[in-house]
Amino acid sequence: MRKNTVIKSFEEMKDDWRKYCGYWRVYPDKFIDFIKPPDCKIDLFFYQRLMLRILFRYRKVYFTFTRGTSKSFIELLGLKLKCIMYPGIKVFICAPRKKQAADIAKENIEKIWEFFPLLHGEVKEHWFQNDYTRLKFWNGSVLDVVQVSDSARGGRRNGGSIEEIVDEKMKKDDLHSVVIPLMANDRIAECKGVDPNEIHKFEWYITTAGTKQSFAYEKMREVLYEMAQGKSSFNIGAGYDLACSQGLLSYDFINELKELPTFNPLSFAREYESVWTGTSDNSLVKIDDVNQIRVLKNAEEKYCNDKNVEYILSYDVARSEGSQNANCALCVIKIIPRGDGTYQKHLVNIYSFEGTHFMEQAKFIKSKVNDFKASVVVIDSNGAGKGLVDILVTECDENPPYSVVNDDRYDKYKAANSIPMIYALSSNTKEDKASDIHNIFINYINNKGVKILHSESQARAFIDKKYKDSEAKANALMPFIMTDLLCEEIMNLEYKQSGNQTQVKQISRSINKDKFSALEYGLYYIYKLERKNAKRRRESIDISNFFLVKQASSKYKRW
Repeated sequence: MRKNTVIKSFEEMKDDWRKYCGYWRVYPDKFIDFIKPPDCKIDLFFYQRLMLRILFRYRKVYFTFTRGTSKSFIELLGLKLKCIMYPGIKVFICAPRKKQAADIAKENIEKIWEFFPLLHGEVKEHWFQNDYTRLKFWNGSVLDVVQVSDSARGGRRNGGSIEEIVDEKMKKDDLHSVVIPLMANDRIAECKGVDPNEIHKFEWYITTAGTKQSFAYEKMREVLYEMAQGKSSFNIGAGYDLACSQGLLSYDFINELKELPTFNPLSFAREYESVWTGTSDNSLVKIDDVNQIRVLKNAEEKYCNDKNVEYILSYDVARSEGSQNANCALCVIKIIPRGDGTYQKHLVNIYSFEGTHFMEQAKFIKSKVNDFKASVVVIDSNGAGKGLVDILVTECDENPPYSVVNDDRYDKYKAANSIPMIYALSSNTKEDKASDIHNIFINYINNKGVKILHSESQARAFIDKKYKDSEAKANALMPFIMTDLLCEEIMNLEYKQSGNQTQVKQISRSINKDKFSALEYGLYYIYKLERKNAKRRRESIDISNFFLVKQASSKYKRW
């Protein structure tokens, strides 16, 4: 206790206390200044003070900040201060995965207690478990983690914070039918009734940026429009420059990220520049539709020993050897007959590498044909693709040469041991129009006609358990990483309608579209195969079986 301190009873200080409480509810950062110890290791940065004040002054808040800006720390600090300053309030934090929310809460709450010990004293009980965090305060307030699922239905809270709304597991329907209804009731003040000056049912959205096709972007725009209309809403964000200026990130670290061989400009723009990527108006497909087809848990590296399935390989050819932007891509599509001439389509693996000599590409393709016992290889034979086909139809290694099944101009190269394997796709011809190829791809995605692999983050959970060796883990994760990159490519595309022709355009030229091209080639071939099967079924039907002819009665005279 400080010297010469005059101790008064609470009754004597009540009027001053009320003034302080009212002041701190508007300037919560000043309360932190008031209670922090002299040897506190941190001081709030200006932008953190700004964040706290916004959280306490507006009902609906949307923060889009980069990694490394301590946004979750400020979020949890704000929730704790809400619990202290509003007795009996019940607030929550949620994230796409309950364990993720519990870990975020536990880590940051412990930091808060370390920096501001007096805040720890306000907590009567606390529980930190694997997927559960709950704080109960002496004044009756509660802070806990809720799950974004039906199990949370029926609960009641007075406000809450939603972490990483950009995650693919955070569904629009779940938020509107489960999370938002939690905040149906206002807090009952200690003096009874509802405080008219209090911000009730507050919603905080704390996230990194995502794509413009996502529900997260839709919600961000909603808050922004409400802010422009003068409602109790506030939308703010910042890129890595803010964190670097305060010493939370370094420009050296940022530059190292940009120089990594796996550097993805779109991912970097979202996570470190707070830029919402893509286009919301002319997107080739919707991100929600892409996320809904990401259902395959297992990648495949070879033939599955099921005689009922086939493997279609589709390949996009690198345009020039050694060019950074010239990547080869091979998609492995497993087709499973439905019995009616159509197939289930599973994209079970993707291979990609920088452009090499056609000879190396040809050997790679033949090795994968052997691994999967593939039925056909679909290759874009325009431009550089012709050079690759020219090598595949010759004896370039110990494997037999291939022949082209849909172009008799290559018949002169056919040898006695040639295997009918190549479908030479020429997207600028009457038979295979680029517009048709694009439209079929769009229809398959929109109608959930193809299934692709889980995201890397989803796959990592079970791969980490299955493999102990780091190299084995990396190899097992690679197909899922490639599928993530495929989705990035798809989200970087927009369509342009010119008459009845569909054209595809890259939004950012720094993002390739080789994996997308390889996939749409394969899906187009399967579409044509299904049409061919349907035609065969029609031709094989004996129409006479559909008619019953009654024999003429003998009482009628025959001519």
